[in-house]
Amino acid sequence: MAAATLSPTRALRPPRRLPWRAIFGVFLLLLATGGSIAFWTSSSDTRAVLVATREVPAGAVLSAADLAVAQVQVDDAIYRAVVPADELAVVVGKQLAEPLHPQQMLVRAQVSTRSLLGTGELALTIPVTPETAVGGALRPGDAVQVLLTVDKGTPEARTIVVLPRAVVYAIGHEERTTSVNTGSPDRLTAQGPARWLTLVVTDEQGVRLVQGRWAGELDVALLPAESQ
Repeated sequence: MAAATLSPTRALRPPRRLPWRAIFGVFLLLLATGGSIAFWTSSSDTRAVLVATREVPAGAVLSAADLAVAQVQVDDAIYRAVVPADELAVVVGKQLAEPLHPQQMLVRAQVSTRSLLGTGELALTIPVTPETAVGGALRPGDAVQVLLTVDKGTPEARTIVVLPRAVVYAIGHEERTTSVNTGSPDRLTAQGPARWLTLVVTDEQGVRLVQGRWAGELDVALLPAESQ
């Protein structure tokens, strides 16, 4: 019988090793490709919304020149709060309940839902402070009551109701300007406390309101929602 012999090469052949460096390189390539695709997908998922082209104060009527269309990335909650671009024709001609600042997205709450002045109505402005106007928490469209205090600080002081009910037309705020950069002329305008209030009244109410304004101190109270 013939005996088979093994050569040293056949007997000591090393085990086959996996090319870990190549596998790791392929893994990194796939990871980078997947990340690029995910980033491109998310960055291209934008929505068209309306933004302000300039400063528009509260009470002003929106025009097409006040607004522009911008593509932004926002989540569903924010998108439901802002006004989409396809509603441009709906908001043009509406009043602002709150001021609108340049490049700011238009929010639905900023657009007043009430109509403009009707027949027999007039808008009349009175000075207020946060202390006499619900801390400045009023908005256009709110229903309010106006009270008059005469002989304030004396034993004869008394308070009466001047207007049982009136509607807020617009609110004026003190503007506060601060520097954005100490070495730059850029300025940032912020909304300060309430300084005046415009109400929608009838002719008769207007007379009583003006008389009350010069007779003493006026306070404005917010009426409950069911009274509006």
